[in-house]
Amino acid sequence: MIIYTARQIITMDPEQPRAEAVAVQGARIVGVGALSDLQEEHAAALARVDRRFNAHILLPGFIDPHIHPTIAASILPMEIVAAMEWPTIDGSSKPVRSEADFDARLLELDAALPETDWLMAWGYHAPYHGRLDKRRLDAISDARAIMIWQRSIHEMYFNSAALNELGLTEEDFAAEPHASWENGHIWEAGLFSLGGPMMAKIASPLKYLKGLSRMSELIHRGGITTVGEQGFPQVNSLAELWALRWELRKRPYRFVLIPNAMYLSNEYSSLHSVVEAAEHLLTQSTEKVRFSRHIKYYSDGAMFSQMMQMTEPYIDGHQGEWMMPPESQSLLLEAFWRADWDIHIHVNGDAGLDRVLMDIARMKEAFPDKQPRIVLEHYGYAREDQHAQVAQLGIEVSNNPYYLYELAPIYSEHGLGPERAKNLSPLGGLSRAGVRFSFHSDFSMAPLQPLKLAWVATNREASDGNVWGREQRVSAMQALTAVTIEAARSLGMEASIGSISTGKLADFTVLGENPLEVPIQRLKDIPIWGTIFEGELYPLDPN
Repeated sequence: MIIYTARQIITMDPEQPRAEAVAVQGARIVGVGALSDLQEEHAAALARVDRRFNAHILLPGFIDPHIHPTIAASILPMEIVAAMEWPTIDGSSKPVRSEADFDARLLELDAALPETDWLMAWGYHAPYHGRLDKRRLDAISDARAIMIWQRSIHEMYFNSAALNELGLTEEDFAAEPHASWENGHIWEAGLFSLGGPMMAKIASPLKYLKGLSRMSELIHRGGITTVGEQGFPQVNSLAELWALRWELRKRPYRFVLIPNAMYLSNEYSSLHSVVEAAEHLLTQSTEKVRFSRHIKYYSDGAMFSQMMQMTEPYIDGHQGEWMMPPESQSLLLEAFWRADWDIHIHVNGDAGLDRVLMDIARMKEAFPDKQPRIVLEHYGYAREDQHAQVAQLGIEVSNNPYYLYELAPIYSEHGLGPERAKNLSPLGGLSRAGVRFSFHSDFSMAPLQPLKLAWVATNREASDGNVWGREQRVSAMQALTAVTIEAARSLGMEASIGSISTGKLADFTVLGENPLEVPIQRLKDIPIWGTIFEGELYPLDPN
């Protein structure tokens, strides 16, 4: 048994918010409190006192309850050509923020690649990089196959050589509403119907495993000990599960997988079979890759594509897209509500949210004896009246604060206008309404950096250096809660992780400074020593 002391121990347990020491035996916490009390209590166990963290701060291990390993593993081996600086294991990418600079970077990459290689890049975003289509990519190269993955990963663009090599035809595109042959563009549902050949190239086994390894390194650097996959599987259940189990053999974190109702509904013809398939996934849990009895389905489109459904049209007049037809959403909600599953719903725009809230209210009225935990994933833009409805219905929110950082400045000019842009990720409104919320990165929609998410949420400072929506700020304590105990609750894991409490797993994040004492402007810059995962120490490499 080891008793750790630290300069401060922030437990995130309201019954004992601070402690002098924490006792660990094996993978579990066996005591929290004053050092002298723990020494006396565990004298028979010959507990050893470890004072190595006397200059550090111990917190519960950070939790990111919503990432996508398939996307992370696919993107991280690629070239990153994005408007924001992006952290990688080799440093940070260089921001590219104009149409001319975007094309210049693609030309550089084209010149550097071997003749037969594909040019694959992630990060394109129209408000920064201009309109993209097949003709523009053919001008980069009409010989090399090029695929550009849009910032949201909900869209892909191809040049003519890529379409030819993939064997995709104009007839294939004509059969899919979410595709344009003329522009070499597929989006939302089109990725599922036409994106298979491309995903096979992106996720070749060796490249995919390399990407997972890079993802694991970024998770550790962020001080994260638990991550959630919101929507498993994405492409291939057996391959994705095998790869995760292989990757996590010696890694200091665990994965919690939330089954993907949209994927399962495309695989099975009846709702009964969809629920049965989700039940079967629960039997596939292992020690470090476990399934939770939570299900996820999708409502409206992506924030980074401006495809979220909006009540007031965008500046150019469009209103967004549905990822799943509203009727299908309603049927899945009812099927899993009846089957006693907790339910996560991907929703971004206020019109999408109106539809979701209507469906949930109908279920509560129809089945008052059933009380599933409902978590709204993303909650990118919502109105004040909707916060009150969310609270009244007992719904929780898992939000990505980073939307505000990257999107507010550019969406104020392109798409939403300044009034709606300043209220992206409206955490202050949720807080005032009394709604429980957690934070997530939805990696790669935000970096795997919980302290960066906390910094955005407390400061509301965007990428232009200005404060947007000051009234939507939350406190540092609320932000820490959102990446610890509330994030654990989002995954249904609050009994095991999320606070430093007796009986829970011994997962800790070790910081160089106290996030409740430093100025909030410095939250993102607090040094991370490393983590303790199930009682084992994992310091970061200082190099």
